[in-house]
Amino acid sequence: TMESGEAGQHLVSPDGTQEDVTFNLVILALTEGLSLGGLLGNGVVLWLLSCNICGNPFAIYLLDLACADLVFLACHMVAVVPDLLRGQLHFPGLVQTSLATLRFFCYIVGLGLLAAVSVEQCLATLFPAWYPCRRPRHLTTCVCALTWALGLLLHLLLSGACTQLFGDPSRHVCRTLWLVAAALLAALCCAVCGASLLLLLRVERGPQGPQPRGFSALVLLAALLFLFCGLPFGIYWLSRNLHWHIPHYFYHFSFLTAGLHSAAKPAAYFCLGSARGRRLREPLRLVLRRALGDEAELGAGRETSRRGLVDITA
Repeated sequence: TMESGEAGQHLVSPDGTQEDVTFNLVILALTEGLSLGGLLGNGVVLWLLSCNICGNPFAIYLLDLACADLVFLACHMVAVVPDLLRGQLHFPGLVQTSLATLRFFCYIVGLGLLAAVSVEQCLATLFPAWYPCRRPRHLTTCVCALTWALGLLLHLLLSGACTQLFGDPSRHVCRTLWLVAAALLAALCCAVCGASLLLLLRVERGPQGPQPRGFSALVLLAALLFLFCGLPFGIYWLSRNLHWHIPHYFYHFSFLTAGLHSAAKPAAYFCLGSARGRRLREPLRLVLRRALGDEAELGAGRETSRRGLVDITA
């Protein structure tokens, strides 16, 4: 069945020392701090994008991604509290299970959105003359809705087969569903890595030199953040529920990197969108629009541009 009783059992190994406990508490405190900062950052991104989508199809991806990260970080912060308050606070099993399944749901949705935006940006960069003309007008909205729907379906199936939310759990069905989740995670990782690699190669051979610019740089940075910070959480969660052996310290490491992964995205948006010499002196909405590459995107209802959705040579 799905593991839900996380609180308190990972602070120290059977042969651990007080130094281990202190170190783990420091890691969990850093996780809480990063999650809080990520909540604020993703909240700002969500507010700015919801107020002004700007006709940019990629803004819809970032809007949904910020929403998924916001819910993930909120559950992440709450789930870590019992570990910080050692022996003083214990959540009921239903609360622990709900937090666990909701976090994995948001994690899968976020990864699906990242894969979608990576593939679409890769196509827009490789085929700048053909792709904008062939791209369906409402493709982004349909992809985001399908990602949320499939993530919700997997969430409900796992909740029904692996927990007691909807009745007695089934061990065989639960393991099968987690194997499906592992295959889905592997497929999405391959999509992100493959699209990012092709995008990087195209940018390296571009006429403006080897430095990626605009939204291409944002996609590449988001892919690197996932590989180094977001992937450990998925590996931990699958290993835990499929009963694969993982080191004891990997719990705290995966939680810290997961918080860093979701919290660093808003900072990346604003850093890449800031003009040199004018950082902290520009409106955040302008910075975010520059990060999205609005001057070169194919907006809904605008005249079709031969330069593609985001022109890396702009």
